[in-house]
Amino acid sequence: MRAFLFTLPVLALLPVLTTGAAFALGGSAATPDRALSRNLVMVLSSQGAKKGACTGTVVASDIVLTAAHCVAGDKQLAIAYAEEGSHTLQRVIAKAVHPGYSGKSSVSIDLALVRIEGHLPTRFEPVTMDSGQGTHAVGASQRIAGFGLARERDEASAGVLRSADVVVLPRLFPRYLRLSTTPDADLGDIAICTGDSGGPVLETGFGAEPLVVGVVYGREKFGNAASCGTIGQAVRLAPQRAWIQGVMGKWGAGR
Repeated sequence: MRAFLFTLPVLALLPVLTTGAAFALGGSAATPDRALSRNLVMVLSSQGAKKGACTGTVVASDIVLTAAHCVAGDKQLAIAYAEEGSHTLQRVIAKAVHPGYSGKSSVSIDLALVRIEGHLPTRFEPVTMDSGQGTHAVGASQRIAGFGLARERDEASAGVLRSADVVVLPRLFPRYLRLSTTPDADLGDIAICTGDSGGPVLETGFGAEPLVVGVVYGREKFGNAASCGTIGQAVRLAPQRAWIQGVMGKWGAGR
């Protein structure tokens, strides 16, 4: 049985979805992606007057992987997904923020897991997470996906799940990825925007089922852009699998 949210503070998040202020990967390289709707959800947060939305990846029937900064702190959390022409919310009853995450640093292990009350509908399918088989060489093809803004400062463009093919760019740290269409892309080519945080980095050559090799946590801003960038920054999953599996084991994933 699924446990839905009825409390007023969480229902106050609904305008984030219904008015378009929720946070979709933009630019000409990004297109709507219905196939991934079975694997991805939105992660909503509320803290006082501040409301936000991120992207999350289903890793068990009751567990979602996302970025740590989306859930860290004293936030009220829920996951959301489209169903029967509206949005369904489910309560988050537990969260685990990676111990290597720091909100004061621009480079940290920005990963988190959240556990919902009940289970997702059976149409959702957990993804396979990279345990070392993924390709991370510079120039390797990957795919990113998210519910973020499709265009800079255009809130009406939000809330649509989109994906885009990207390549791995030179990076500074072996546990992280930098991703874009080209090193000199602009917002017309690709726009990684507010709300794409927490979205997956997918190995495009893995096979029929998606292999998640990373989680997007940030974007490098372009020009005067305020909420969008052209290069996605992501944490690689393989080096963090022990922590992920430990949390999921503690929670009894999928029970």
